[in-house]
Amino acid sequence: MFVSDESERIYKISELAKKLDRSPATIKRWEMRGVIPKARRDSRGWRCYTENEVKELIEIVKESNYFTNVHEQ
Repeated sequence: MFVSDESERIYKISELAKKLDRSPATIKRWEMRGVIPKARRDSRGWRCYTENEVKELIEIVKESNYFTNVHEQ
C-alpha cells in the first residue's frame, strides 16, 4: 500500500488482484485487451490505483461478467 501526498490510499496491482481474486498477470491482460482502463503509473513505472479506481474496476469487472467471484471488501 502506498499513500500519496494527499493522504489518499494508493493500491498496487497485487492488492487489486487480491480484491478481484485474480493474478496481476490477468489484470495486465485485461488492461491490454481494453476490458479495464490503463492504470496510472508511479515514478518507478508501477501500476497504481486509488480507492475510487479500485471500486470502479471492481464494478467494470462485475458488469463484464468476466467472473462472478468478486470479493466485497
